[in-house]
Amino acid sequence: MGYLGRFYREHLKPYILAIVGGMLLLQLGAMCHGLTTTMLRYVFPAAKTADKVAETGIFALVDKVQASFQHLLGHLLGNGDALRTNAYALPALIVLLFFLKGAFTFAGTMVIVKSGIKATQALRERLFRRTLDMEPSFFHKHPVGELLQRCINDVAQVQGIASNQLAEAMKEITVALAMFITVMAMSWQLTLAVFFAVPLVVFPIQKLSKRIRSVNHRNMEASARLLQRLKEVFTNIRVVMGFAREKYEVERFHHQQHELYRLGMKAARASFLTHPIMEMVGGLLIAGMILFVVPRMGQMGWDSAKFLTYMVALYAFYDPIRRLTKLNNEIQASRASLDRIYGFIDREPLMKTPEAPKPVPAKPQALSLEGVRFSYNGKDEVLKGINLEVRTGETVALVGGSGGGKTTLVNLVPRFYDPTEGRIILDGTDLRDFDPRELRTRIGLVTQETLLFMDSIHDNIAYGKPASRESVIDAAKKAHAHDFISNLPQGYDTPLAEAGASVSGGQRQRLAIARALLQDPPILILDEATSALDTESERAVQDALEALMQDRTTLVIAHRLSTIQKATRICVLKHGQVVEVGRHDELLAKGGEYARLHALQFHEH
Repeated sequence: MGYLGRFYREHLKPYILAIVGGMLLLQLGAMCHGLTTTMLRYVFPAAKTADKVAETGIFALVDKVQASFQHLLGHLLGNGDALRTNAYALPALIVLLFFLKGAFTFAGTMVIVKSGIKATQALRERLFRRTLDMEPSFFHKHPVGELLQRCINDVAQVQGIASNQLAEAMKEITVALAMFITVMAMSWQLTLAVFFAVPLVVFPIQKLSKRIRSVNHRNMEASARLLQRLKEVFTNIRVVMGFAREKYEVERFHHQQHELYRLGMKAARASFLTHPIMEMVGGLLIAGMILFVVPRMGQMGWDSAKFLTYMVALYAFYDPIRRLTKLNNEIQASRASLDRIYGFIDREPLMKTPEAPKPVPAKPQALSLEGVRFSYNGKDEVLKGINLEVRTGETVALVGGSGGGKTTLVNLVPRFYDPTEGRIILDGTDLRDFDPRELRTRIGLVTQETLLFMDSIHDNIAYGKPASRESVIDAAKKAHAHDFISNLPQGYDTPLAEAGASVSGGQRQRLAIARALLQDPPILILDEATSALDTESERAVQDALEALMQDRTTLVIAHRLSTIQKATRICVLKHGQVVEVGRHDELLAKGGEYARLHALQFHEH
């Protein structure tokens, strides 16, 4: 069963009692169904049947079981005269049986569906939790569309296995089992002869099942690519409209849709082939009954009423088997989704938490980089032997041209990546010896790419640290965000649009700064934190940031050299190496790379 069996063991097992209870209710419904079928014999007048030839050995035992069943039925219903003579008795009994069948089936189905939905929710939460455990580079290799496909669509597909399909399968199995007992009780020899048709169904269905699972696996991957394309277009809609590329995007969408159509047709062909196979088998069974049974009815001691009842019971046995083959097609599609889900769950994060992590200092004194080298692809080094120390109260600014390695360097501090060579230590302890989550609670991060959520302004500011409204307002005032927040219709309860698009770029940046101020971390990383602010706001926020930097370890990335003139040290990076270190005046006096960058910027202004 593979991943399907594993899913049942890991997620459905806690609900096994409820599922068994649901199956018992479904079995009661199936018994009502079987009794309804046997009631048909009382529609016809009683007929005298010929004596049967006595069997011996195991066949005699089966005959005794059959006779016992019929005796029990006769004991419950008598010889059927009451049902035959009373015009209302049989219809009333049939209506009662149908009512009980519906009630038991509904109750059993709802119990199983409820258990399945809970199990699926647990699987989705497990997948989401496992995804968040992955290292940041994982999210570069797996686009957002693919992750959404697995967390939403793939899990929704699995929900069918655990709820609707499980309940339907249990219902059909119980009905088939009840009707199997019924037809065996009527004629076990004839029923066993019918089972010679089983290979005609099993072998083709097995082959088609593999085909369905393979095609649906590719279908899910194509759906993920399409979802990713939609996400990119809608996220960058201003670029699409600005370059008038709507027609181009529609054509690309059409081509990707065609791939889904092609795979969908392959899956449909494999799936619907089961229908003609089952119909052909059903036709062969009916033809065989007419050809071999009808001429021998007298020898079997059957009359037309019993033959008709047996045929109806046999169809009632065959029909759930036919529906189960259709369910099998849906289950194969769900198994393809399970393969993809467990592919993520079983993946081990490349950046692992140590088994016995050391506690992160509440107020670290020194952050040091020793011979740090880093490469994204294992070949081209972005950082080449960086040695740097930042002590509490110091502000180290990182400057240099684009591609120099500034952002890569600061991304190593919260362990978004680990150095390829060398190490980063905090108060003498390698960062890899800490729990990454605990380490990140000690670091405040404000980037040039402002990241906000579709939530209220209060919750965005308090995202890193749950806080009271007074604390949030205080942080917003220090970040010079309180005034514009107060002017919004709902103030701090105003919900933001996706990525904070409902406020300006400068306002988004100030909200991010307020979030970092509220967290009050001992280590600060400011990656172009004031880049989106106007001159007046930049000066005000810069004053707030300078106050915040007191007695903290601070790394600042800045292209505006005017904002880092008060830095303790300025490190100039070029091609992944530190080429100059010093204070603003010292570096200008050297006339090196920093002086060149300063002259270029000054000339631009």
